[in-house]
Amino acid sequence: MPVKEVIELLRKAKAFARRTKYKEALAHIEKALTMDPRYQESWFLRGSVYADTGRYREALADCEKAISIDQNYADAWTKKSVVLYNLERYEEALLASTRASSLNGNDVTAWYMKGVCLDELGKSDEAQIAYGKSLELEIILDMKNEQDRARRR
Repeated sequence: MPVKEVIELLRKAKAFARRTKYKEALAHIEKALTMDPRYQESWFLRGSVYADTGRYREALADCEKAISIDQNYADAWTKKSVVLYNLERYEEALLASTRASSLNGNDVTAWYMKGVCLDELGKSDEAQIAYGKSLELEIILDMKNEQDRARRR
């Protein structure tokens, strides 16, 4: 289990990344990695920042590092599929999105990426099924979020 400081550094890094302050986000992630290089979320988060800034090869390496620490890290598999897609490695992206959706059947992005990859590979009928699942999950999540907002009012 990572130390409290690592979790706090990553919380701050996420806040910077959300505001597209990637340099600051990376500085916090680097510090977290120095403190605990075995914490998969640090690798995943750095890979996400790299992906957001178009550094796909570095993003892929970090996703793979996160997965090597935890083979069942669904978010890392999803991000890996996005990165591989951006590298135009559609077969591998399909495998990664399929793994992600099998680990977390409610991952909207994993299902969507599966559809996109299938489309790229000329498998339109299968793609439509994946897109349908993605849309269904998105609608369910939107409804849940709306219910949560209504309860807080």
